Amino acid sequence: MSPRPTLRQTSPSPRTRRARSAGALTLALTMIPAAASAAHGDDPTVLTPIGGGYVTSTLAGFADAAALGASGPTVDLVVVPSAYGDGAKDRAENLRLAAERTAQLDAACDAAVASPASGFTGCTATLAVLLNRADALDPANALALADPGTDGIYVLGGDQGLAMQVLADSPAEEAITAAVQRGAALGGTSAGAAVESRTMINGYRGSLGPADGLQQGSTLIWWGDDADLERGLDVGSSTAIFDQHFHQRGRLGRSLSTIATAGERLGTSPVGVGVDYATGVRVTGDTVLSDVFGDGAVTIIDDETLGATHSWVGSPATLSARRLLTHLMTEDTTYDLVSREFARAGEVIAPPPASAWLAPASPSTVGGTVFLGGGSLGSPVISDVVAAARAVDSSKKARLVVLGGGASSSSLTSAYARAVKKAGWVGQVNAVVHNGKGWSGTSLAGATAVVLVGDDPVALASSMADPAFRATLTQAVRSTPVVFADGSMTAVLGERWSAKARPTSSTLEAEGVAAYRADDALWQFGLALVPATVVPHLTDDFRWGRLYAGVATAPTQPAIGVASGSAVVLSPGGASVSGASVVVADGSGASSWVSANGALGASGVVLDVFGSGELLAR
Repeated sequence: MSPRPTLRQTSPSPRTRRARSAGALTLALTMIPAAASAAHGDDPTVLTPIGGGYVTSTLAGFADAAALGASGPTVDLVVVPSAYGDGAKDRAENLRLAAERTAQLDAACDAAVASPASGFTGCTATLAVLLNRADALDPANALALADPGTDGIYVLGGDQGLAMQVLADSPAEEAITAAVQRGAALGGTSAGAAVESRTMINGYRGSLGPADGLQQGSTLIWWGDDADLERGLDVGSSTAIFDQHFHQRGRLGRSLSTIATAGERLGTSPVGVGVDYATGVRVTGDTVLSDVFGDGAVTIIDDETLGATHSWVGSPATLSARRLLTHLMTEDTTYDLVSREFARAGEVIAPPPASAWLAPASPSTVGGTVFLGGGSLGSPVISDVVAAARAVDSSKKARLVVLGGGASSSSLTSAYARAVKKAGWVGQVNAVVHNGKGWSGTSLAGATAVVLVGDDPVALASSMADPAFRATLTQAVRSTPVVFADGSMTAVLGERWSAKARPTSSTLEAEGVAAYRADDALWQFGLALVPATVVPHLTDDFRWGRLYAGVATAPTQPAIGVASGSAVVLSPGGASVSGASVVVADGSGASSWVSANGALGASGVVLDVFGSGELLAR
């Protein structure tokens, strides 16, 4: 697949600033949303969370939802810019940007719904001036929202926490609630999607990011069940927690930990709904998800159906969980948030059995230990490798070989050679690169440990095309007491691996999306020493989609995702974790397909998350 274009907005982003005064935001809640108390099937609300961007397909998807309840002759929409910012000096610019988005929505809606067959002559889109708290407290600014003829309300992207500081418990929010409860569709992109769940994800804490998403407390959650006003919209979903830019920004980890945390608080966990960039889904009556639209898929996280369990292990405390049921919704699927039933083409797909699976055994023929690293240079995993090697031979005559794959791995082999010495290896260290100096005379006979490195998949593919190199790797893994494969070299030990280049800072988000497409990995044959698809750099490279692509390709084999700074340790005593996190995707009872837009669809992929020191077993 050719590289996807950048997914960033092409027009300037709003200038967001936190509200300076929160005095009005400390009032106690006095109203319980009707959605929370309505009987199953009686709730008229329609939500359309969109994961990010203002592409025509998602704006049209929202317009279609708004048109469902419109009386005509036009579909009348109101745009809310409260996530943009309240700084006085930025007000004029933010209003200009919001007006541009309003016109863009108007045009997309016209194209989507205006036709003789639809009965609509077009659309009207009105911008509600709701940039700061004073705006929201002035009833005059909510007149368009309160108009009985309003068919849809669209919340622009920006900062969801700021949006709720502006809107919570204000005349503007009351008008939004009333409009949605009488049938107006509520939609929004990015931050506008986040506010559509009453318990709202408000970003990461401090400097933490996607690579830390599985850590306990890494996510700032604004709870919808307490008396403060740090929450999503009053009329937002009470059965689901929405996350946005989901594949694009590698957010599966943070939603897994968020749903687990919510289960601790609430007793029964809500459903996690991850909506990707340029993708949306319709939520009817806070009960049914349907009509996925746009460029990608929607991820469902269900901690209840298979009786998932979890704890927090290691330092910092990180999620350990079993039997997390996940699905990838596409355009022909539905999901019931109450019964938690997934259906495709109208047919309910039964959940898979929560049966045990076997972790891969050590491929060593001499009773050795094999470390499968996710990208562990500079991490404590190196110390664990050295400790295992010293347990075999701690003398100064013991030999450790660092073997690099790919023409670009020379500096990397030197870095690993220094790292093992720093971690306490006192024996000899030999560093050699495929086809480099000393390669032709390389001998692993008598080595206590071998470290296999090569983190440039494109360059590594050239080495993997050499039968002699493949034979040397196989010999190392089979016959050396301690073997440490790291980064991309870890992947080649499995049944299949992807030679696609690792993402750069400029391609990371687009590659996060592409990983969930069936045609992205371009799998090559690995050495099949480990009967699995092994995915290194799981969290830092946004490679979550490769787990789903792996089990779609080989359902009977697990896909093992290894976070940077972590490793799977295969020893005669079983498989365990060194470092922070390893995630196993079990597709043995799953169904997979490719949607019309090229995104992967799936039902019944079960995730197991393992933390420091844990055995890989369900």
